[in-house]
Amino acid sequence: MDEKNLNPNENLSEDTKPVENDATLENETAPREDEQVEKNDGWKFDAEAPTLNNNVIENGEFEIQIPASNPYETAPRPKPTVAVQPNQEPKKNGNKNDKLLFSVVAVVMAVLLGVSVFFGVMYYTRPNSDEKMNPGNVAMTVGETPVSIGMYNYYYTCVSQNYINYAGYGYYDIDTSKPYGTQTTTDDEGNEIKWSEKFENDTIDQIQYITAYYEEALKHNVKLKDEQKENIKSSLDGIKSTASENNKGVNEYIAEIYGDYCGYATLEKMLEQCYIAENYYQQKQLEIEITTEEEEKYFEENKQNYENVNFAYLQVPYEEGKGKETLDSSLKYAKKIKSVDDMKKLIPVVCKDVIKDYVAQGYANTEEECAEMLAANLEVSITANEEGFIKSAIDWLFSNDTAVGTCSAFDDPDNSTVYILLKTGEPKPDDSVVYSVRHILIMPKDETENKEETAEDSHEETKKKFTKEQWAEAEKKAKEILDEYNSTGKTEYDFALLAEKYSEDTESTSKGSSGLYGGLYEGTPLGRMVPSFEKWSVDANRKYGDVDIVKSEHGYHIMFFVENTKQYLFDCKKAIQLEKEDAFVKSATIKKNKLSLKKVKVAQPNQTQEDESGTKE
Repeated sequence: MDEKNLNPNENLSEDTKPVENDATLENETAPREDEQVEKNDGWKFDAEAPTLNNNVIENGEFEIQIPASNPYETAPRPKPTVAVQPNQEPKKNGNKNDKLLFSVVAVVMAVLLGVSVFFGVMYYTRPNSDEKMNPGNVAMTVGETPVSIGMYNYYYTCVSQNYINYAGYGYYDIDTSKPYGTQTTTDDEGNEIKWSEKFENDTIDQIQYITAYYEEALKHNVKLKDEQKENIKSSLDGIKSTASENNKGVNEYIAEIYGDYCGYATLEKMLEQCYIAENYYQQKQLEIEITTEEEEKYFEENKQNYENVNFAYLQVPYEEGKGKETLDSSLKYAKKIKSVDDMKKLIPVVCKDVIKDYVAQGYANTEEECAEMLAANLEVSITANEEGFIKSAIDWLFSNDTAVGTCSAFDDPDNSTVYILLKTGEPKPDDSVVYSVRHILIMPKDETENKEETAEDSHEETKKKFTKEQWAEAEKKAKEILDEYNSTGKTEYDFALLAEKYSEDTESTSKGSSGLYGGLYEGTPLGRMVPSFEKWSVDANRKYGDVDIVKSEHGYHIMFFVENTKQYLFDCKKAIQLEKEDAFVKSATIKKNKLSLKKVKVAQPNQTQEDESGTKE
């Protein structure tokens, strides 16, 4: 899975903001293969996972609606299943008071049984918004952690509204005016499922992901940081304030947005769980050790994903019904092509219609200029499992029987196009060098003029702005941080924590928007970073855990070396990491409480049309 977002500071963002008038629910559920259902039928952040910012409820303008009345009343109180028989005969050797005593005990037991039944029904069937985890409020259990109906509803709202919002921009094919249980999509394995199932499955995946890390974090005694406690308090205070401005109680206000039984205590618990899970997430990632042998083995088993074949191509569109004629003429052209230069010479003839169209649309000023533009973009590469391209053409390119320099043409009737392909290389993995390092950047500062200095400032400006004294002060600070690192366990995680604390390259930490953590730059190709940074990183004698201070135009970099490797091995390593992470998450087994799940939120379509009687359809 893609790395899911464990950062609670990003939850309740615009991406998870419910769309206008989408609110009511339909209850369609389907069991998942990795779930166990309790006998009493009773939590890949690919997201992109629901995420939260500090505003939690931005502007208080969510337009989700819920039914005005509460449909989840307590079930009728059952009758006792064992009848008390006060007239039972006393024991044979009992005294004369035995029968009376038995009768009194029976009456008392009957009263106690009635009280137990009364409170038992309430206890076992009544959901709540206070996160009291009585059986009636537990929607499911993930590992050993119970998940309330309100918590489920929170995540469900974030997940479903995220899809619905993006559908409005054309990213997903969802008709928000029709029931989601009647519309289909495909899951990660390519199976056709209903959108209602997709919403539910992704909700459970999200809950399972966060809870797995949360539970493991507790086992490692991971705690909330002081600043995280402040963020939680600030977020919840903001909710209280917005609820008050809307003349509503805070639980009422939250329930209107996220569904019944989601309250202040729910959001507080959710934020705490997300932060604690996030605090442990990076530590867990570093615990996943992968050898070069594992990477090579994975590559051999998955070559189709990592081998690329180079080729050059011309695209020849045709009018409807003229596919055969276009293919025949393209095959004749293909016989004349033995090299990329041959293909370039044919562009003005083979692609004359395309060229005229591009010039007419303003993509080029002249036909000659357009031909040159096409010639500059002839050569590309593709993997064997590439989707969206002609399967027969891919098979031809990867076939050992197709020699380099061979040219042919392939019809793509779905797009009314013929492709003329010239194979220019044998399939092979990308063996270019990439490196991974962590760094802590300390920049020189002019306390009066350069308080907003960042790593993005040009090195020429940096050279002009700072004095020798300011550079010396930055170097002193860098050495102090290095000394602090040397006083720790000297692990990569220890270094990452210091990067989070001190580094002024915020884009390589969780303070930035890149999604990076702990000063990490991984899988970095040559030529990406400044020369001194890169020279240190690609030194052939470098070993894992090497630490040093490197000076660049931007400041002093405290460096931590991770690895130098080939691109395809790095890609395989990331794939193995994802598989192991997925196995770890799936180890937190799910047990559903079917009775409670009947009360959870299920998205309904927008109801915008009215029938003749005036009721909404």
